[in-house]
Amino acid sequence: MRFRLWGFFLPMKPEPENESIANETLLEQMRALPRVVWILFAGLFIHRFGTFVVPFLTLYLKDSGYSSLETAAVFVSMAVGGIGAMFLGGRLSDLVGRKNTMGISLFGGALSMLLMWQADGMATYVLSAFFVGLTHGMYHPASNSLLIDVVPEDRRVTAFAVVRWAVNLGFACGMAAGGVLAEKNYAYLFIGDAATSAAFALIAVLFLPHGTRTSREQSRWGLALKDMVGNRLFLSFFFANLFAVSLFFQWGSSVTRLLGDLGYSKSVYGWLMAMNGLLIAFFEIPISQLTRRRFPRPVIALGFLLCGIGAWINGFADASMEHAWIVLAIALLVFTVGEMISMPISGAYVASLAPEKMRGRYSAGVGLTWNLGHAVAPGAGLLLYESAPQVLWWGCLALGCISGLLLLRTGKQASEG
Repeated sequence: MRFRLWGFFLPMKPEPENESIANETLLEQMRALPRVVWILFAGLFIHRFGTFVVPFLTLYLKDSGYSSLETAAVFVSMAVGGIGAMFLGGRLSDLVGRKNTMGISLFGGALSMLLMWQADGMATYVLSAFFVGLTHGMYHPASNSLLIDVVPEDRRVTAFAVVRWAVNLGFACGMAAGGVLAEKNYAYLFIGDAATSAAFALIAVLFLPHGTRTSREQSRWGLALKDMVGNRLFLSFFFANLFAVSLFFQWGSSVTRLLGDLGYSKSVYGWLMAMNGLLIAFFEIPISQLTRRRFPRPVIALGFLLCGIGAWINGFADASMEHAWIVLAIALLVFTVGEMISMPISGAYVASLAPEKMRGRYSAGVGLTWNLGHAVAPGAGLLLYESAPQVLWWGCLALGCISGLLLLRTGKQASEG
């Protein structure tokens, strides 16, 4: 099979067994998704709309008088909590069920956000950030695993795209609202974040099924880690994703500082991030229909490369420009195209690599890349931005290239279905 650069001209997978699915319209595919997908859609939209604090945390701590190094320490603590959340959430998801894990995570997340609101010094910020990371991260393996449990394989790319539609539509609306709220009073961000976490928790507990559950012995991490280490396709995806997600965290750290140095207000940052969510809300599902019938690894590689290019373009913005925000908007546009290409198919691809009884822990393994990236990327990005900004932006381009090459090289050595 030739490798053509498709309209992306990426190689097509063989025809699916169910030809009726292949011939369905986008609307028909969405209507055919299980009810659980739409319950998750509603809960994730509410929760993501209220994710106010983390995107504005760099600005909040700066306005509170904390240095870049202290801000980095808070992000690291949150990421360490998130790493613990992946291990805890992955096992609980397989042991006690998806719904119970989501309820524990989201109610705990609401409480931890209120605790961070009351922090009165660096020590309490670091401690509360750890609990924010621990509680907020636990629901991700559970929600992803539940999606895999209830959606047939031929519909999973569409299902992941629909769920991401909810996430990014909520993010777009929430970031615009968050920018306005931050200008008025940062307290509104913490209260709103906690309230929407609690609302999603109620939706999960009242309306979602438990999903696949396993015994205490079968849910141990040792068994899953042994399986992952022996799975070469998963390992290469793990490291490619680890490098790529480091690019995502620059938008909440170094890019926010760049915007401030260019003289723009918090609301401009909010509207730029809202643009990311709106683009995804309008275009990601149609793009997923072009990618779902193609081999996943080349598609994901292309998306990661575009993410690297988009982050790199930020380096061309300069305070001497009359409209420097246009450069940042172009950078975000290219980055968002890469995100739309890679993310829906990534979720479905990992599902195909995971044994049924280990889905929670495999989802947690992928989630771990986000938390490891969160532990390093925001702080490293801020420090590089202050000392050698062009090294930062060129480094982003390098990470995008390395991620793509990892996927392509392993893809050539393995048979993909």
